[in-house]
Amino acid sequence: MTHPKINKEEFLAIKSEITDDGITISSRGRKYKIVYPKEIWQEYSDTNKEVLLDNLTFMKTSYLAAANNKKGIVYSTAMPLFETFAFKSTMYDIPSTASIDKQKTSEYLKRFFNSTFVFASYDTVMPDLSKKRKASTKKKPAAIIPFTAGKESLLTLGLCLEMGIRPIPVYIDEDPEHPETKHKEKVIRIIEAEYGIKVYRLLSEAGKKLRFVDDVENNWGLGNQLLSYVLELAPFATYFDADYIFFGNEYSCDEFGYDKEGFKSTFWFDQRSEWTKQLSTVAKIMTNNNTEVCSLVNPLYEIGIIKILHERYPYLAQFQISCFSDTEEGKHNIWCGNCPKCAWLYALFKGVGINTEKVGFKHDMFSKQYAKQFSIFGGGEIYSEEVLGSGIEEQELAFFMAAERGEKGDLIEEFKKMPAYETIKSNFKKIHKKYFSQYESVTVPYELKEKLMDIFDETFEGEFSIKDFRIKQPTAEKVEAGEEMIKSKEQ
Repeated sequence: MTHPKINKEEFLAIKSEITDDGITISSRGRKYKIVYPKEIWQEYSDTNKEVLLDNLTFMKTSYLAAANNKKGIVYSTAMPLFETFAFKSTMYDIPSTASIDKQKTSEYLKRFFNSTFVFASYDTVMPDLSKKRKASTKKKPAAIIPFTAGKESLLTLGLCLEMGIRPIPVYIDEDPEHPETKHKEKVIRIIEAEYGIKVYRLLSEAGKKLRFVDDVENNWGLGNQLLSYVLELAPFATYFDADYIFFGNEYSCDEFGYDKEGFKSTFWFDQRSEWTKQLSTVAKIMTNNNTEVCSLVNPLYEIGIIKILHERYPYLAQFQISCFSDTEEGKHNIWCGNCPKCAWLYALFKGVGINTEKVGFKHDMFSKQYAKQFSIFGGGEIYSEEVLGSGIEEQELAFFMAAERGEKGDLIEEFKKMPAYETIKSNFKKIHKKYFSQYESVTVPYELKEKLMDIFDETFEGEFSIKDFRIKQPTAEKVEAGEEMIKSKEQ
């Protein structure tokens, strides 16, 4: 095999190694660790560790040449088994990345397509498939849940508890010093105490911290995020003999638009239904067909997820964290109240009838000063689905429902003057049904589909009892600790 002459100024060098507790990836003089609980890493086979080394090194870094305007990357690892998966996922994510960066998709595609990858070996390491589950060894199914304390992972946790699936939450911590992590650690401690569930931690510095160019975070590399997660979670799936890995891919992830150059674009390509099935193929290869990748919330729109989580599992719902905590207010509050993410959830909460103060909001985001954070008023354009126009109808519906509930505020009055208000009013039943229904999904396991459909239907129809699966009742001290966390008093 021939390669172009390597000019050190034109190529990046990526090195990585297996350690006693995980993997370390080195790039541009910096080291990034992936660290597992020792008991889980030690039980994983040496061969499969090599597979993770080759594949995670590539998935976490393959975009760096394009992002840094380099010709390619020289790797110290072997050619990865899942290189084609990583290539496709990145290519299909590029229109979204370019939209956010306000760049041409064609230019970004060319830069990545033309990247050259050089490996130390072209003998791909194949996984060790010696362990095969015995059909009679399990009493009940188990599921790995990538746990973020967001609405999808909390609802997935509640659904697992109700349906008799053993949940194994894993928090993939990409930035331990970030305020968002500190907020989530408080939630994790409370959930562990109240539900008797261990939440495992996987340190993955090779995620977010690698997505920096000249010390500025960029949008390249996110196309491989869930693909990386599947491989990072494989040791957990093997250790716990898990049947499922449940991601929080919702129905709107399958929607798409077209950018200015006519390229089909989705917000997160790797959360689309067909790609979830591809991720399942990766998981099955790594676990000898024992574990599949699915999504229990894929039949639902986001506002439907909010309704079911907060009405059916209200105790779990109070711990929801969705703000990225990137503003100064976010350092001290689980909802900064001053970003498009907070604006989006604030509108959905108000539309469904949730008391925003009880879930941690301190400000009235329907005040005029927050208009720039809402996509329906021309703001909030930090997410590509808003740049491309999808998601706006859902926000309009939330505003309409909030207005009908009697919510007040400058932005409510402004919305009532907009054509969208009359459009929603004239077609309310149809639009409401669209967002508060469940849809057929190929990502829901066949054996769980009927039970899951019943749960969704009876919740949407209001024919249900509140579910609380805590192992024991909270003590006064724990309740006080939880309330303090939710209120997030400024320090």
